[in-house]
Amino acid sequence: MSEILNQDQTLNYILEKIISKKSASFIRKSDGENIVLSYGSLKSIFFHKYRKKLVHFNIPIWDIPFQLFIRSELINAFSNATLLGISPVGHRHGFWAMEEKILNYYLLQDISHCDMNFHMGFIKLPNRDTLQNPIAEAIITNRKIGIIGHFKVEGLLKKYNSRVLTRIEIPKRRARFQRMTREKYDVVLSEIKKYCSLVDIWLVAAGIYAKPFCEYIRQNEGIGVDIGSSMD
Repeated sequence: MSEILNQDQTLNYILEKIISKKSASFIRKSDGENIVLSYGSLKSIFFHKYRKKLVHFNIPIWDIPFQLFIRSELINAFSNATLLGISPVGHRHGFWAMEEKILNYYLLQDISHCDMNFHMGFIKLPNRDTLQNPIAEAIITNRKIGIIGHFKVEGLLKKYNSRVLTRIEIPKRRARFQRMTREKYDVVLSEIKKYCSLVDIWLVAAGIYAKPFCEYIRQNEGIGVDIGSSMD
């Protein structure tokens, strides 16, 4: 298996891609993705665990076609990632204990890997408008930015002389009266394609959907970074 890049190495790689204007996808495989990929495949996940994740991601239990579609989109995103964030060897417990099995089963062991916690460099320091990692600050300085998510960071980005060109939102996690559908998913893809040539970097916080969204950004010559809730 390839070397697992640490946070600084990963953030420097992102910065290099921005400077060179080369398309890229930097995504993280978390416990939710492990559950979705393992259920029905590796026989290690019970239905109630899988069902809980469907609720988190606003996917109806009865919408089997969309569940299968999202799984195939995840596999494609992971397989084509510029860097795939995975659990470090010393931290593989809980739903990460199956990390090696999943990587082998889906033939992901030989692609480029990084620490799945690279996004923590984007955490804002308490009571300060600065980020934890100075390389992350360089990434968001003097940029035209696309956002997929609900986090409101326009004020912070303005301090770094950056501006948000577009914001795309999907139903919030565990949205009681909203469902994620193929139609809503395709609307996001259309918006990405519309703005991709105008944006320097996309900051994506969309749970399980962040992974295929970042891949679609890469396909459209953009740079997608799966930052999760780090900048909330």
